[in-house]
Amino acid sequence: MIKQYYKQAMQLWKSNPLFATISILATGLTITFVMVLYMVYAIRTVDISPEINRSRTLYSNNGYSYLTKDHSKANRGMSYNAAKTIFGNLEHAETVSYFTYKGEGVGFIGTSQSDFDKGIVSTVDDNYFKIFNYDFIKGEPFTKEQADAARKEAIITDKIAIKFFNTTDVIGKEIRIGLSSYFKITGVVKSMSSVFNKAYSDVWIVVDKNSMNWESSEDLRGNCITAIVAKQGSSLKQLNKEIEENVKKLNDNLREFTFELEMNTHAQSNFFEDSKINPARIFVVLIFILLIVPAINMSGLLSTQLKKRSSEVGIRKAYGASNSQVAKQLLYENFILTIVGGIIGLLFSVITIFVFKDAFLSDLMTFNVSDSFHLPLKALFRPSLFLLAFIFCLLINLLSAIIPVWSASKKTIIETIKGE
Repeated sequence: MIKQYYKQAMQLWKSNPLFATISILATGLTITFVMVLYMVYAIRTVDISPEINRSRTLYSNNGYSYLTKDHSKANRGMSYNAAKTIFGNLEHAETVSYFTYKGEGVGFIGTSQSDFDKGIVSTVDDNYFKIFNYDFIKGEPFTKEQADAARKEAIITDKIAIKFFNTTDVIGKEIRIGLSSYFKITGVVKSMSSVFNKAYSDVWIVVDKNSMNWESSEDLRGNCITAIVAKQGSSLKQLNKEIEENVKKLNDNLREFTFELEMNTHAQSNFFEDSKINPARIFVVLIFILLIVPAINMSGLLSTQLKKRSSEVGIRKAYGASNSQVAKQLLYENFILTIVGGIIGLLFSVITIFVFKDAFLSDLMTFNVSDSFHLPLKALFRPSLFLLAFIFCLLINLLSAIIPVWSASKKTIIETIKGE
């Protein structure tokens, strides 16, 4: 029976090439839009090395303080001392890292005044390398001793090492960062794609925690931000609630000022930077819209096509075909067209991601980097991706065909033959 349905579907394709082509292209474009959305979200949110803790990490914003009585003297920024008070003793935290905003680390990297290039420099502590999983070629991550002493030492990528030293065997050599500061190289890591915008950098240097404290009333302002990984078994909600309680305790001990702080998940910090927005829900709504609108259009197109085939359906009923058999045949024919369109859509979506990857995936900061944007294949080709594509094919098939097919199968033989 299935073989017969397949032959009938192929015959339909040959006899109605315009309908078949429109049906396949509509399905293909729908799948393309949906899969591009899914891939953009998945690539930027699932746990992939070096950002292996995305699902368990909260990031702080810059913080915000103001005079309590009239909201004057408002300033952004969080000091290291304030951050230590809030994050220093969290029951639900596995790792807390204190560092500065990467945007402040764009500078010049080189070996001398005549040999340098623009790059991204990240000032981090030792715990930073416990949150992000870098592939070390030479050396090792910063130790607590290095971080506490705020040594002028640096970890660089193999790309930077080869660019300025023509080798990755550079441990102990010095690299110039900024106008005049030289740092001893203690580690070399494998370069990564800039799609990992939290972990991405060209150089990492030890942060001077004292420099993250700015002179301000009640010691609140500075340029410290944090990343906190929740303990195994603890939820991000539990961790965030504990942080909110600590912010409240901090404010209870302040005399004149109020300090506010928001925490964002990895997805929120990547897409909206707003703790009140759930990116997953936004993407689900967008996918639903992209799925349902074409299905409605295809439903109308299929209804028109079935009216043209009403006499054919009537003759089959006259020869003993039941309503369910007619419905199965029509659904199967539409399903084959949907599968073909789905395969084309899946290929289009992969091509679209590669062609427009800079616009879809890159963080704005990475456009300041001279290197071309590289998309890791293992982040794209995932079994769940293909399973999702197949499910979308099924949904589009059912949504677009179920109403017209049900209507056509319920008509009497006389009504069908007459084309009513």
